[in-house]
Amino acid sequence: MDGMDIVLMQVVVFSFTGFTTIAIIKAITGYRLRKRMIDAGLVDEKSMELLKEGSKQSFYSSLKWGLILFFSGIGLMLIEYGRFYYESSMAFGIVITAASLGFLIYFVFMRREIQKEDDK
Repeated sequence: MDGMDIVLMQVVVFSFTGFTTIAIIKAITGYRLRKRMIDAGLVDEKSMELLKEGSKQSFYSSLKWGLILFFSGIGLMLIEYGRFYYESSMAFGIVITAASLGFLIYFVFMRREIQKEDDK
């Protein structure tokens, strides 16, 4: 491995560890807040709806990142199948186009969901 690969690997590991730690802390504090609200009796219909909204947003966020990573993976498989050089602009273009396709599918899905909610 040359120096750039080592630096890139350290950045990826550090980022993954940081984001995982933040996600765990956020989940724990959200759980504790909900539990305290329920124990204190501060839960009415409006607050229950707000608590459900948070889980719905989490679902859509997971869907977004799942689509982006899925299509980016397909882009990487196309690069391997097409035998492109990894540092060529064609390889970058394939991955960026695939990730953009994931974003566009998420956008269409969310637009339909918002229209369904508006029609109710």
